[in-house]
Amino acid sequence: MASQLSWLDSSRAEQQRVRELLNMFSEHESRDELGIGQVRDAFGDLLFPGTSTLHTRARYLLIVPWCVQQAARRTTRDQAVELDRVERSVISALSSANATDGLIGRRASTGVKTLPSTIYASALRRYHIDNGDELDTATDDPEAAELTDRQAGRWPATLPQPPTGFPETVGSLHLTASEATWLRERILTSVPGSLLAHLLQAGNRPEPDTTAPWWTAAVASAPARVRTDLEYARRFSICLHGAALLYNLLVAEAYEKAENDTAELPDYREFLADWAERMETVEPWDRGDMWTRLLTVNPRIATNVRVRIFVETWLDLVHAGRAKDAADDTQLRDLVARRERSVKKTQSRLINSKLLRSWTGASGTRQLVYRWPQVRRMLIDIHDGMETTDAAAA
Repeated sequence: MASQLSWLDSSRAEQQRVRELLNMFSEHESRDELGIGQVRDAFGDLLFPGTSTLHTRARYLLIVPWCVQQAARRTTRDQAVELDRVERSVISALSSANATDGLIGRRASTGVKTLPSTIYASALRRYHIDNGDELDTATDDPEAAELTDRQAGRWPATLPQPPTGFPETVGSLHLTASEATWLRERILTSVPGSLLAHLLQAGNRPEPDTTAPWWTAAVASAPARVRTDLEYARRFSICLHGAALLYNLLVAEAYEKAENDTAELPDYREFLADWAERMETVEPWDRGDMWTRLLTVNPRIATNVRVRIFVETWLDLVHAGRAKDAADDTQLRDLVARRERSVKKTQSRLINSKLLRSWTGASGTRQLVYRWPQVRRMLIDIHDGMETTDAAAA
């Protein structure tokens, strides 16, 4: 029987997290074998608030409001049904225009199950583009108060207008100069003091080939607090990468012990040796301050005692010089094995022979980069729009 994942509707944020989880399962392997996703996501929210691994292009932050507004004009039809129709019309129009880079529905076309209005809902609220049915006007922030004064119901009065003929005519997924300017200012006002806001500043365009946010040159000029946020994220990423590699080594050993074909398996001992060399450059840091910062974006981490114990124990051991022998270190091996079994329970590959036989050779081996591929694409979209002309982007 195929496994299924279901949930009860609650908050928008919780629904979004489940969708991101489902997105991970659609990839080659889930990356959260050791149950550190809550901490990983808190770093992502700290650095890049409002973003998601599901996001593809920045213009959807405008396309979705346009779709909702268009659907609202048809008062004779159910609004949800009409919105569904409008969004699929946009997909069809973009496909016909060959604007498929980052298109939601690129493979399934109008048959795609999850539409942009669902994927971008949390971001639209986080950036105060969608204020829903209720608008909280109580604020001590002058910029936020000015922003509130300029609302017109659910959507800002200053929201850029859709192209003529929308939704059948969309143009492309590239932002015009005026759209990029508006969107940039909206995000800057909504998430000040974040790395996302810093990288939206003029001259801070990320390089398109950077594989992690700390490799972007513009971070050197970020405010001190932002640089510290990023440095904590970088060190955490490097340190916990070793735990993921060690887990895969344990699975590979179990796979071989079960007399499966191991000819194509990666050499995780070699990977761990390379990781140990990188660990020599990672100095210990103020973990108390790190947890405090993460708790500001997700207070529920405070009640997740098991993940904090696992992370703290792993960091204590690898900073004590155990990284260089991690492949054979009994304490590190037991720590990782116990953590995976406690997270996966009967679905643990270390105890479930059926799941072990179906292992593809890599499970959650990528180093954490906190949504960087998606964030980088969105940032470049906005910088590109700022540097073009409306006529060129239309």
